[in-house]
Amino acid sequence: MKVNLIILFSLFCLISSPAQARINCLDCHPDIKKQLTAGNIHNPLQTKDCTVCHNIHASDKPHLLIETTKDLCLTCHKTVFSAEYAHFPVTQGECDKCHDPHASPYKALLKDAEDKICFSCHEKKEIIIGNRLHPPLKKGCLSCHKAHGGEYPRLLSNPPEKLCLGCHQKTQISKSHNVQDIKGSTCLSCHNAHSSQKSSLLREFTHNPYAKNQCGQCHAMEGKRIEGIKTETRSLCLNCHPMEKADASVYSHTQASPDTNVCLDCHSPHLSDKKPVLKASALLFCFNCHQDTKMRVLSDSPDYKHKHPEVKKGACLECHSGHASNDLYFLKDDVAIVCTGCHKRHVKFTHPLGEKAIDPRCKKEMDCVSCHNPMGARGGYNTIFDYKKELCIQCHKIET
Repeated sequence: MKVNLIILFSLFCLISSPAQARINCLDCHPDIKKQLTAGNIHNPLQTKDCTVCHNIHASDKPHLLIETTKDLCLTCHKTVFSAEYAHFPVTQGECDKCHDPHASPYKALLKDAEDKICFSCHEKKEIIIGNRLHPPLKKGCLSCHKAHGGEYPRLLSNPPEKLCLGCHQKTQISKSHNVQDIKGSTCLSCHNAHSSQKSSLLREFTHNPYAKNQCGQCHAMEGKRIEGIKTETRSLCLNCHPMEKADASVYSHTQASPDTNVCLDCHSPHLSDKKPVLKASALLFCFNCHQDTKMRVLSDSPDYKHKHPEVKKGACLECHSGHASNDLYFLKDDVAIVCTGCHKRHVKFTHPLGEKAIDPRCKKEMDCVSCHNPMGARGGYNTIFDYKKELCIQCHKIET
């Protein structure tokens, strides 16, 4: 009896050995077996040791992984998550958004060609805005950017001026630029690094004084400030851009409050590719402060599966005011008016709103966001609960 137990135990150990596990995995996963012919193979698959990443029996993680994707990748790739400026998929631990964990014909186990992967998140129309293309863009995004993270904003591999001077000789630039070394300015202050409709990749929209060569409207010949600006930025801006509406509003955005000097947080004083002379798309600079919204909008979580089309496009200013509002959330008008500006048919046909309907949960007047969350929701039509069964009974409990 004892001998039989020893034999059975030995057989179990043999069957459970990594070598045997490797053979068994490929017998049932022919799709993975085919990947062995790819040009680049992940080391665990190369050695056919699937148990490096997978539990062969059970796991509470998808695909029987022994850890979350982030923790699993981190066991070998320890430096990827340490950068000061990190790519969003990296911060979320979504390595498999760009990389195939088994094998790939592309370098670094990329799922597709480099530019196709980048453009799967970064809309091509946002990057290529003109028919004049910067040569490095043709070579690939990694000519200037790091894929995972780095020490410079926008995941640049070097400061902008160093990147530019890598191709453009300084002596050559000085011949065409009669001003140099202006504090706070880089090549990107005037030029688009990707593409443009204008020659020399100049940005499309210009601030009116700059367009008319009226530099003296903002700058003094002998200014006390290094930039030569005549007075505080906000006071200077108000000379042409009166903010009576903002000052009269109940809620003033930081950019519009009287004791701050931050108009230039969002606007460029000279050139831009975005109206009204915005430094970037509204989505990008809004996210600089609204990190909680950023996580919700970019999340793949089922809780935020359905998002309003304007949110997906990053068109924050379609609904919100950039300066000030009488609404706590900086909406341009009352919720119902903002929503029905596009949803015309719901003006006549909708759930009762306002004084006609009080939300029993919070004792406040019902409005569109009582049931819908445009930033992201689990239910269809951006409903905060499944509109087919759960939504209505949140209030109509007695009737059920």
